[in-house]
Amino acid sequence: MKKLALIFALTFGIMPVLAYNLDLSVDSEIQKKYDANKLNKDMQVATPNKIKNSETKQSSAVPKSSLNFNDDTPIITKDNYNYQKNGTFIPKRTHFKVKSNQKISNWNGINSSVSFTTTSPVYKKAVSIPVGTVFKGHISKIHQPQITGNGALVEIKITSLTLNGKSVPVDGKITKANSEFVFFNKIKGDRQYISGVEKKINSATNFYAKSRKTSNKLSQNPVGTILSPIPTIVGFVGATAATIVSPLTGLIEKGKSISFPAGTSFEIKLLENAYL
Repeated sequence: MKKLALIFALTFGIMPVLAYNLDLSVDSEIQKKYDANKLNKDMQVATPNKIKNSETKQSSAVPKSSLNFNDDTPIITKDNYNYQKNGTFIPKRTHFKVKSNQKISNWNGINSSVSFTTTSPVYKKAVSIPVGTVFKGHISKIHQPQITGNGALVEIKITSLTLNGKSVPVDGKITKANSEFVFFNKIKGDRQYISGVEKKINSATNFYAKSRKTSNKLSQNPVGTILSPIPTIVGFVGATAATIVSPLTGLIEKGKSISFPAGTSFEIKLLENAYL
């Protein structure tokens, strides 16, 4: 029993003292290597800064919010933007009946100015174009009649419109000249190739007819009877040859010129919207 009492005393009396001494020795070693006060201070300061920096990075990574529009918000296009900015406009493909203010022909110089005045009013949404409105332009292309039978050519580009004293740029072309349709803005003189071929054939036919008359006159007397077949034969050969080569000789003919006096009726078509 004495031995048990001694062991019990040593266990519960001496061991706590050793453990306490051990803890103190470990704590002293940590304090030698690290400054505990500095560690506590860094922990208290670093934690809020890290949180703040993290929030700043997250907020900077989020893109700036853009305006959100409802589905019924109108889409701004080039046309309605210009309409809202500059006022009313005349839509493209609008036609105007006009008359020329000067003579127009293939003898006008290239880039020479031309003008037209409306003869009928045109009504569009939010705008009316009255009689007397002036369109201006210039001759953009021209050539004289050609020996291949091709007629003269005149192209006119419409560049401005004057309405109520205000001139605005436009893009237009001629679609009718003297009540005849103009295709691709090309005012053409009549092509004379077919008529040239016909003219050559008619000339050959007339030549043959004259040769027949000559033969008939020769046959009316005894001496001429012997020679009377010769004019007919010559006329036939000549007429036949002229008819055969007429498609080639028809190329020599020139086409017709273009000439419209002042006051001639034309029609103008807008190719793009004209903003007023």
